[in-house]
Amino acid sequence: MPGKSEKRGQDPFVRRTLKGRPGKRARTPLRAQPPSEFERLLASLRQGKRPRGRPAEALAAAVFRKNRKNALRFLRTPYAQRVVLVPQCLRATARCQAEERGHEYVCRQCGACKIATIAKRAGELGYLGVRILKGGSALPRLVAKTGPKAVLGIACGNEGLLGVLACERAGVPAFCVPLLKTGCADTDVDLKEVSRALEALLP
Repeated sequence: MPGKSEKRGQDPFVRRTLKGRPGKRARTPLRAQPPSEFERLLASLRQGKRPRGRPAEALAAAVFRKNRKNALRFLRTPYAQRVVLVPQCLRATARCQAEERGHEYVCRQCGACKIATIAKRAGELGYLGVRILKGGSALPRLVAKTGPKAVLGIACGNEGLLGVLACERAGVPAFCVPLLKTGCADTDVDLKEVSRALEALLP
């Protein structure tokens, strides 16, 4: 009978996600105080400033570290208890047929952008749903409304980190897949990475 390590090894996404996860003998646990640069980064984000240059690298590292921290709880959450949160900027604005409803858009799966593919696969797996956020401020409302046990988010670095932190405050583990192309409209994401995250599951 294969052990847990062998099972993890069968899924490259799971193996890569959990690689380097701190255990009892970890020299630097994730609960250690963040460096001052990280604290300044969070402060700038909360003030609505967009990081550039080196702070952007620190931002990506912060999201990566949060993913590591939340990986096991996310991966052990059944599909039926997960929700996918997608930024409105991922829509193909010129052709999008999504319906605007309150603080979100409702995807009609018109096929104009990658959200339709993500929504279809999430539906096949039995996810709670795919919600298209108008902005980061809508996240706490949607998490409270849908009541997920885990969140898969797709976002740029700054929105991703703030979203993960908002989920943490609600007691919900979040895993973030970064955008390939950022901006205010017509952004892009790697569908293979999204699919791996969607499908990844540990007993």
